[in-house]
Amino acid sequence: MRNKQATQLLFELSQPGCAEAIVPPCDVPSRPLGELVPAEELAEAPPPLPEVSEPVLIRHFINLSQLNMSVDTHFYPLGSCTMKYNPKRNDRLAQLPGFANLHPYQPLETVQGLLGALHALEQILAEIAGMEAVTLQPAAGAHGELTALLIAAAYFRHRGEHRTTVLIPDVAHGTNPASATMAGFRSVQVKSNTQGLVDLEDLRSKINAQTAVFMITNPNTLGLF
Repeated sequence: MRNKQATQLLFELSQPGCAEAIVPPCDVPSRPLGELVPAEELAEAPPPLPEVSEPVLIRHFINLSQLNMSVDTHFYPLGSCTMKYNPKRNDRLAQLPGFANLHPYQPLETVQGLLGALHALEQILAEIAGMEAVTLQPAAGAHGELTALLIAAAYFRHRGEHRTTVLIPDVAHGTNPASATMAGFRSVQVKSNTQGLVDLEDLRSKINAQTAVFMITNPNTLGLF
């Protein structure tokens, strides 16, 4: 059962005289505060902080933390599809000092291990996807969308084809049409069927010579494959 206390502010839980901690007596000679802090920096009265016990304080923040969306506690319909389906082992690996403690301007000779790992990963992903090359430059899902759309735009320019539209399912993230617009395309919405998946008849009716890309996420925003 969720504790209703989590919906209350600390100020609402405050009780005069409650102490979160008891400070021991000062064991060194004390001096008047006015000698240590300039008079103009002193407040006229103590700040009106809430007065709560340590158990109340701890329970309050624990209860608040349990209101967060979490892949461990909730169905995760929105957010980065890469992150929400990653095993936690990936997060632990990303926190290794060789990754997490690097500086963007570190000398190249000090990051050869990282560059070797990235190069190997690019080759693995290219082989899996059947592509000649991939890029690890995008930092997130929306960044990846924009990168792919810019590549598509460059591809059709190279071929001398004028493509203007991107087909996007009606359950797609809001970043999809935003990325399409930033890449210079116009978004065309594709309907979903009663199962929450792309309506193939509606898709067929909207594909034409102006279509550049069909943006589809698997699983989709509803969590359906």
